Amino acid sequence: MGRHQLFTARCSLGLTLCTLVGADHGEKFTITIGPGEELPNKTMYVIKHKNVSFSCSSMSQQNLSISWIFVRPDTNPETFTSVVGNHTEFTLFNVDYDNQGNYTCSKNLSDTKEVLVYYPPKGPPVCHAEFLNDNVQLFCSWTRGYPYPMFIWSSENQELGPIDHPDGQPGSNDTNVLQVKGSAVHDGQMVKCVGHHIAYEQRMEQSCTLTLKAPLPESQPLVTGYVGKNTTLTCHSKEGNPPPKLTWWRINGTEILSNVRYVISQEGVVSSLTILMSSKEKDEGGYICKSENPLGVKEVEIWVSFNTKIISGLVGGIAVFLLLSAAVILGVILHRHWDKLITRRHFWQTGSTVFTLVESDEENDFVDEGSSGITSVVNHQSAQMTNGHTSVEGK
Repeated sequence: MGRHQLFTARCSLGLTLCTLVGADHGEKFTITIGPGEELPNKTMYVIKHKNVSFSCSSMSQQNLSISWIFVRPDTNPETFTSVVGNHTEFTLFNVDYDNQGNYTCSKNLSDTKEVLVYYPPKGPPVCHAEFLNDNVQLFCSWTRGYPYPMFIWSSENQELGPIDHPDGQPGSNDTNVLQVKGSAVHDGQMVKCVGHHIAYEQRMEQSCTLTLKAPLPESQPLVTGYVGKNTTLTCHSKEGNPPPKLTWWRINGTEILSNVRYVISQEGVVSSLTILMSSKEKDEGGYICKSENPLGVKEVEIWVSFNTKIISGLVGGIAVFLLLSAAVILGVILHRHWDKLITRRHFWQTGSTVFTLVESDEENDFVDEGSSGITSVVNHQSAQMTNGHTSVEGK
């Protein structure tokens, strides 16, 4: 029996009873599988990781050879139990997806019951919005479950659309798309998607929400380019849900499309317009970036100008740099030699005579000698005239 452990099962509430009439001499069998539920097409489903009991009884008074046989698609039959009597049972613990298939309680392979294993999706649903023409498309996905879930969309305590499969049956896909007219929603409106799954047993609601927003584009208001060079304008939508469509226009109302003069690219909510080999006569002026979704249209204006000579700006920048550098160097020199400029000796010359001024604490350090030259005594030093010049000697 391998991976299928066989145990004696006990009947409990929630078990599904199925009375089948066999093809072999009109034998009647009662099959009990649970916990589980029966679908309208008579297929049974059980929940993944549950312990599921299987019981089969014959209403015949005679002892029969009864077997439980399991068959998965594309596999050989596997016998779980085989007894001589009118009753047999077993339990599958921690039932998994590979336990899904046909279970036959038989005397000579007469009666079969298909059993499906259900399990809920992983994590919460995920929402996002798109738009098509003037309609808002709301997407709600809840994946990795079996069977498909059901969805309910609501906004401001009102349902936006009919419930998917209101009879409680599985949905047709793991993603639900609800289309709403743009005129039926407004800026700032919150919408909610609630996911329902037949195998989900937790009490917490599984849902996702999103807020619908009108677009709000942003861009640099002034752009300067150079004649003969490529110039790029960039625009992004700061807000907008569904994500808006971005288009470029001249200020005269002409839409700009990609061609030999313009290249337009968009990634997410960022759009770029590149003007190839810019011309002052043709390309200078106002441009408009338009951001649009079903909740509104917003525009931002960009003014583009072009310089004819690139070198003029370069020369001006170099001149300013040199002036600033000279000022800095001069300031450093003055700062380093400021004390010397204030306290050092100063010399000046008149004709062939040189005068020397020296700091002194005594007022009478200088004495007039009355000679043809000038002799001064400073701190016990004398200055005499020799050949028309003043010399200083120490005493």
